[in-house]
Amino acid sequence: MPDLFAQVIGQEAAVAALRAAVPRPVHAYLLVGPPGTGKRAAAIGFAAALLCPAGGDGTCDVCRRVLGEIHPDVVVMEREGPFITIDMARSIAVAAARSPVEGDRKVLLLSDFHLVREAGPALLKTVEEPPPSTVFVITAEFVPPELVTIASRCVTVEFGPVPLEVVAADLEAAGVERPRARELAVAAGGRLDRARLLAADPEFATRRRAWQSVPARLDGTGH
Repeated sequence: MPDLFAQVIGQEAAVAALRAAVPRPVHAYLLVGPPGTGKRAAAIGFAAALLCPAGGDGTCDVCRRVLGEIHPDVVVMEREGPFITIDMARSIAVAAARSPVEGDRKVLLLSDFHLVREAGPALLKTVEEPPPSTVFVITAEFVPPELVTIASRCVTVEFGPVPLEVVAADLEAAGVERPRARELAVAAGGRLDRARLLAADPEFATRRRAWQSVPARLDGTGH
């Protein structure tokens, strides 16, 4: 059976919490954790499970379209500038009020909410009391003061750094030799996306050796 959370690596507790929420979801979920820890993939998988007529078995057309990000009842809203703006908050409120296109539920995926800034108060009412057909799935790297009140209205699901051994094993499965996989995993600092990017960088080893040599070249003169 296909796994809707197959792309979420090293986050067993978070995935278990999302799976448990599928039968009786509430109005809003906040996925919090460092970048590169699988929050977006988890949000998409959770949206598929929420819309799937079979409860998230991963085999139906609904699941395939949600995973492909082409389902009309999964609305992904991402900021266009450095912060989430008041105008975006208004757009979110309008999208939340719309009826689902195909079924009796729609999911709004809101990204980077640690950058909510002054738009927080404008979004509070929308997230706190959306229409019964709307479920919010919000991602953030952390909870700043501007997000505290919104976070209190959500079920929070924590994502931690991906364990070094898990990152290394993922790289090995992709064909990276074990010693290099471990070195890449250490350099990635718990971010699977960064580890995969570094694995494709032919200059990684050269740059890492140059950086590691810096302390030995410091002589206290400022040169």
